[in-house]
Amino acid sequence: MLKGLRIALVLTIVAALPAFAGKPGKPDCSASLAAVQSAVADACDCATAKNHGQYVRCAGQTVKGMASGGSLPKACRGAMMRVFAKSSCGKADAVTCCMADRPCHVKKASVCERLGGVAGSTPFCADACTPGSPSGAFVD
Repeated sequence: MLKGLRIALVLTIVAALPAFAGKPGKPDCSASLAAVQSAVADACDCATAKNHGQYVRCAGQTVKGMASGGSLPKACRGAMMRVFAKSSCGKADAVTCCMADRPCHVKKASVCERLGGVAGSTPFCADACTPGSPSGAFVD
């Protein structure tokens, strides 16, 4: 009986191992950012988008096409979509707002200034507040 209990215990542990094994390594999506931004810029005009939803929808179609075509890892689709969702494209008088003590946010230009922020160098929070940006805005 004790032998059967040991076998059952070992089988239970072996069956549970894949659940604890951890997820396989995620791809480095930041390496794809420039290519994806370029492809989206060719297909979707940030400056003339009627509204933010229209711009994000267009960007989503481009990102989905790149992922299904193999030029973007499918695991990076969500990360790339967040880049375009967190942008000022299609938002009137909005800027990416860079503040030293907070992450980048999309705000009205007047609100950003009132909060002590500086407009980012690009309309995308993903790279608007990087050190050495042309506007001088960055987050440590």
